[in-house]
Amino acid sequence: MSTLERFRKHERLMSRMADANGIDLDLKMQSGELTPGSYEDAVLKCTGCSDPEGCQKHLGEGRSGFPSFCRNRDALLRLAGGTPSLD
Repeated sequence: MSTLERFRKHERLMSRMADANGIDLDLKMQSGELTPGSYEDAVLKCTGCSDPEGCQKHLGEGRSGFPSFCRNRDALLRLAGGTPSLD
């Protein structure tokens, strides 16, 4: 898989995870809560995921919340207006 393909795969996963948790990333970018640079950083962080298949399974089951291994859980929780989990 090329670097671009890997980036796009994780971009889709992150977007789906945000959607599953009621976070509109486009709206967050329009409001300035999320900058293009921080969005790209989050996708790059996602590419280092230890279990992308587990993420896909979590999303495929229609679950909300974040798997414990989600590398962007705290950042997405902040965008949602929640607080990060400590586990």
